[in-house]
Amino acid sequence: MNERPRKSPARTVKPQILLVDDEAALCELLVIYFLEAGLEITAAATPQQARELMDKNSFQAIILDLNLGGEDGLEVLRFAKDKFPNIPVIIFTGQDVDEYLVKKFLADRADGFMRKTAGLGSLLVEVRRHLPG
Repeated sequence: MNERPRKSPARTVKPQILLVDDEAALCELLVIYFLEAGLEITAAATPQQARELMDKNSFQAIILDLNLGGEDGLEVLRFAKDKFPNIPVIIFTGQDVDEYLVKKFLADRADGFMRKTAGLGSLLVEVRRHLPG
């Protein structure tokens, strides 16, 4: 008796996002919010942890705070863009930043810039804007 092979159900692959921020409460909130929006998100609290996660995983976008417990988030931006130039990096900061600094971030190859006061919905829209497909 010939049996047809069973088709396995199509598995939806959720985009993988890396969040680099040292504020634990914000990370927890963003993880829940993005999961409910259909995106997988992994949080890193330090530049070293972010670099390790980038080396071991395949991310479709990175959300990056600038002030990581006294460490410079721009170092993470440069690492990400040197090693993974096609992964979009969105700066997400609570720091007061003027127009000059925003231009500097974009010149350092950031793909987007959001202030934390903009809200979660705006961040989700910005992330989705940069995701492939």
